[in-house]
Amino acid sequence: MLFLLLAYNYELREVVADLKAAGASWIQFDESALVLDLESKELQASTAAYSEFACSLSGLNVLIETYFSEVLAEADKTLTSLSGVTAFGFHLVRGTKTLDLIKDGFPSGKHLFSGVVDGRNIWANDIFVSLNTFRVLRVL
Repeated sequence: MLFLLLAYNYELREVVADLKAAGASWIQFDESALVLDLESKELQASTAAYSEFACSLSGLNVLIETYFSEVLAEADKTLTSLSGVTAFGFHLVRGTKTLDLIKDGFPSGKHLFSGVVDGRNIWANDIFVSLNTFRVLRVL
């Protein structure tokens, strides 16, 4: 998780600065731990880390991507309130309850990146289920 990286590696700020200098407009952080049942103190640490890192991310579109699983309600609240984050990526095949969280209130002015194909077995994807998920997202 980013907050763990920040605790031990301030060079990440330099990497972000280099990406900005090279003309990057988007940056993605994969926060796979946010699909775990995290304790409140771990979620608070994530919020603190992103708040501390917000100045470095200024001027970039920041995408936080989760993993192939459900995002629990408490993690969703923490995730969607992170400072400086422009977009969120959720996997909606293995995270069907995550779609319910999105329906209940996705943050205004933020972008949603959604996985609608089973990333663990793309060859067995049900295209009709994927299309139905798109239809649901379209009306939100």
